[in-house]
Amino acid sequence: MASWIVKTYHKKNVEQHEYFVQRNGKALIKVTDGFRWATFRVTTTDDNFPEFEFEEVPGGNGARDSLNLFSVSGPNIEDSELIDMFDGGCWGDVEFEGLNEEQEEELQELIDEEGAYALEDSGDWYLDETECWVWGPIEITNENDESRTRIIIADEHGNVSDFHVDER
Repeated sequence: MASWIVKTYHKKNVEQHEYFVQRNGKALIKVTDGFRWATFRVTTTDDNFPEFEFEEVPGGNGARDSLNLFSVSGPNIEDSELIDMFDGGCWGDVEFEGLNEEQEEELQELIDEEGAYALEDSGDWYLDETECWVWGPIEITNENDESRTRIIIADEHGNVSDFHVDER
């Protein structure tokens, strides 16, 4: 078993998706926030580099080139843990399902003024799920042996290859 520090190699390759569900089950709000950086600890069942299974971001372009680090999977992945996400709010979006225009405007105003967690304070909504999507080159370093570092990237089909930094 080994622990690996996994972080985005380029800035602005992180999105957090939060799904708020109306208590009566009739509506959904998806809040997306962009971050500059993310760092996670991933534990493997062996001493080998994590064998990630890349996925498609919900609502993305269809490419299987991303990881949800809150529920990452792979043949030797045991667990993942957030270390930090830095500089959130670089970009964002709010999507509504099952609400009329007036309700959407009212809730958008609440989110803009007080943040998405104010939805839970109202008593009508609860946070159902949170995802942390990363893409692009991903740097992986053995927590106990920093000489074991690898930078990987996935193509649109989820095929993983080493990413080589152009040293011009």
